[in-house]
Amino acid sequence: MANWLGSFSWRSGGRHYFHLELGTRHRTYLAPARAALGVTCAMLGVWLFWSMLQVAMTWNELQESQDRIDQIRHQDHQLIAGAQAEGIDLSVHAFEQLPAEVNLANQLLAKRSFSWTQFLSGLEELIPPKIYIRAVRLDPGSTQIHMTGAAVTVEEVTALTLSLQSHPVFRDPVLGQHHKGSDGLIEFDLTLKYRAEGI
Repeated sequence: MANWLGSFSWRSGGRHYFHLELGTRHRTYLAPARAALGVTCAMLGVWLFWSMLQVAMTWNELQESQDRIDQIRHQDHQLIAGAQAEGIDLSVHAFEQLPAEVNLANQLLAKRSFSWTQFLSGLEELIPPKIYIRAVRLDPGSTQIHMTGAAVTVEEVTALTLSLQSHPVFRDPVLGQHHKGSDGLIEFDLTLKYRAEGI
């Protein structure tokens, strides 16, 4: 069959009209096309090999990631089991309540370290004789002091604010609302920061 296809001739009445030699005839003008086809096939083979190599590397990385995830999940299960054995709640609800519990603990610590005696004695030194302090409230979270009081004149309230501003323990006094009350005294609100010794 190969020999028959390689040498094919069409005859009519004993005459040869054309004769094809597919296996032996060399066509010089097709050499660039054959070279280009060979280079293309080689590049296609290299590209296929590179693609298969990339697929293999990606698959290997996925397997390693899956192994690490399984290991972390196993550690999580061990941690949860150990916490449950110790009576520790690691549920989502417990984590949602954690910031409020931390805030409460910080407030309790601030109240324990706050000395009302030291604060009131320092404040008493600065209050002029004609100013009456009616209420003092501590905000432990921000160490702010809220005071309400009354004075005979506005100038005395201004003098109190300036005295607090220059004191080394009291900082940033801010005078809030002030108005004349029914008893004729100037009622005022004052906010300041308190820095106790050692804090």
